[in-house]
Amino acid sequence: MKPFSIQDAVKEIEPRTLSEREAGWIRDILQVNRNWGNADITKTKVVAEGPNAEGYSVVLQSDSPENPLSKSSSEMVGQLWIQTDDQSTINVQLSQFKGSLREIYVLFIDRKGRNRTLPKTWNEVSREAVNG
Repeated sequence: MKPFSIQDAVKEIEPRTLSEREAGWIRDILQVNRNWGNADITKTKVVAEGPNAEGYSVVLQSDSPENPLSKSSSEMVGQLWIQTDDQSTINVQLSQFKGSLREIYVLFIDRKGRNRTLPKTWNEVSREAVNG
């Protein structure tokens, strides 16, 4: 049995290292959560990714928990709110299960209603990480 559920167009992939963008998102979020500030993401891999009903999912897996001292069975570790120069918002949510990071969920909010999907690149005008 797989440790995660793949839905919609989220597809299992050959495990890969975190991209620079993904690792940056995770580090920013971990730093605002006092229980996760010392988590080790050096062995965290992406094992599935793709669009889902409302955003984009990046499923994570590691050989050992990134935060073995975590006392929570399942929770959101934190969120990152990114504002772009075209007045769009990107919300990045990081979740965990029993001390292991599980998913980066990215929601793209286009305030102009252009019905776009998450672009490959954008220009940030602000970024704020908030605790779970």
